[in-house]
Amino acid sequence: MSSPNWSFTLGAAIRGLSLARETDLLLIRGENHTITLLNARGALQGQLRRDGLIAADLADDGSALAAASEDGRIWSLAPDLTVRWEAHLRTSATAIALDMFGQYLAVSDKKNKLHLFDRANKLLGQFDCPRPLQFLKFIPTLPRLAASAAFGWAGCLDLASGHWAWSDRPVSNVGSLAVAANGEPLLLACFSDGIRRYDAANGLHGAIKLPAPCGQVSLNFAGDRGVAAGAGKELFGFNANGDLSFSRELDESPVALALSALGERLVWASANGRVQSMSLSW
Repeated sequence: MSSPNWSFTLGAAIRGLSLARETDLLLIRGENHTITLLNARGALQGQLRRDGLIAADLADDGSALAAASEDGRIWSLAPDLTVRWEAHLRTSATAIALDMFGQYLAVSDKKNKLHLFDRANKLLGQFDCPRPLQFLKFIPTLPRLAASAAFGWAGCLDLASGHWAWSDRPVSNVGSLAVAANGEPLLLACFSDGIRRYDAANGLHGAIKLPAPCGQVSLNFAGDRGVAAGAGKELFGFNANGDLSFSRELDESPVALALSALGERLVWASANGRVQSMSLSW
């Protein structure tokens, strides 16, 4: 296995990674209510603490960040982590997402609502969801937003019409959501049920079966390369057809994965607060 390109230790458990695939900036969300920003070399760019931090995301072009708290506060942030604007929901936020260029922000709450804002803090719409959402991803080249609850529901919102294009009710816990640039594939890592495969237009499109149950999955921009991991130390790489390309054992169990735009580099985090960047050979 390749030695890491760089390594960074947060000093707290890691709850999420978000990679700006155009600039290689990396956002780390820590259990200590911090947002940490690293550059392409793994050097610290900035850090911000927000009490009750529950979700954070980074636009693909690195132009904007966003964060949300358990008491419903939302922050739109500049790349230097200064606050551009702040809003407040009536209930706790559950997930947040920025589109590729940081022009739109989606945030879900515990009362089964999804809120869509533009860059200037204008509320563009509110949408009903069957369950509180835990995972949100804008599809880069389509006016659609992929969404999933932690259990029992997933869907794709057509932002042009304001209606759910499709929905599904997987009877399984969901650990992560990944989307390709054109929405094909759209993947849910469902542990023992495997990785459920969808497309943005038509919904469920089969499953990817890997050698072990996986709760973490990430795709490159085109969606022709993907990586997944479960509760153990094994990392699995797969191609556009879902066929296994490689398996490798990491030195720790990963809790978050972020694959680069071309898929030649992976950033992964372990529960003890360490983040590593490593090169991949396909």
